[in-house]
Amino acid sequence: MTQRILILSHDNKIGDAIVVTGLFKPLRAHWPDCEIGVLCGASNAALYRHHPDVKHLHVSTSRNVFARMWASLKARFVGYDKVVHFGLDLANPSVQIVLNTVHAKQRFLFLKHPTKPLPNDVVMEGNWGYSPNTQAQHYSARHLRLLHTLGATPEPYRYDIHLGLDTPEAPTRGDGLLMVINSQSSAANKSFSLPWLQAFVNAVYAQHPHLRMQLLSASPALETAMRDMFDAQSDRVAVTPFAPTVTPSLAIIQSADLVVTPDTYAVHAASAWNKPVIALYEPSVLSVDSWEPLSDTYAQLIAPHGQAVSDIGVPEVMKALDHLLANPKSRERVFLK
Repeated sequence: MTQRILILSHDNKIGDAIVVTGLFKPLRAHWPDCEIGVLCGASNAALYRHHPDVKHLHVSTSRNVFARMWASLKARFVGYDKVVHFGLDLANPSVQIVLNTVHAKQRFLFLKHPTKPLPNDVVMEGNWGYSPNTQAQHYSARHLRLLHTLGATPEPYRYDIHLGLDTPEAPTRGDGLLMVINSQSSAANKSFSLPWLQAFVNAVYAQHPHLRMQLLSASPALETAMRDMFDAQSDRVAVTPFAPTVTPSLAIIQSADLVVTPDTYAVHAASAWNKPVIALYEPSVLSVDSWEPLSDTYAQLIAPHGQAVSDIGVPEVMKALDHLLANPKSRERVFLK
């Protein structure tokens, strides 16, 4: 009997969406004839639109509650047997509206529903993090728990990104290794400031002549600022044109030899293609554990307590870069003081 299972990914978070992609192949291996649906936001739809294992895609065109209701209503018409919500935000009215509107036969949750638990809810409680009183686990641990609960074989769990045939081509490869630098995250304290970025690029340009650098643009203004800043180094420093979708950036990361980024989607994109990654974090242990890279080679650098990512000294990052280049298959986590 065909099983229809809906994954909720409506919060627009691209990193979360990348982690979700690891579910699809194990689910199809467990239920070969199952139909997988995803309810997502416009920002992360690119992670699901071309995936061969996603049968139904329901896109909320904005964060507006009515847009989410409309996407949920379209999902309801499919008639799902199961709906899965990985978040711990069940008290959020928007999440409750989505769950109620989808009206699947059974809900798989990671906390007990705070207001309207149903008798057949499957609640997978655990130390999922995001609280000082819990021990953080990697976000993929929730996906592994779901697979175990369903009786599916969870190993190996790998992110599985599929880009469309219309994806813009990545930059033409030249001599040397390609380092992709993503400087922006969801908040200023988690992002690289322009002065920090300039200092880092200058250090790499001077000390590693075999490295070419491709800078990702998170906005037209950032693109312009970076082009002006690095115009004199354009022989080895290129700036990617801003695009309203994440797809071109994913294609560039796929072509990289090395990725440097704060704690954001680029960490997980690098892990999807097993790219060496240097990831910089603000000083939250829960974030460090929950969003650790899964590549074979990586370095996690954590800012000192009370400081931002741009307070991590460029020499510390250069030290990590030297170590990573000299030691493939190495993994390190450094809490800076």
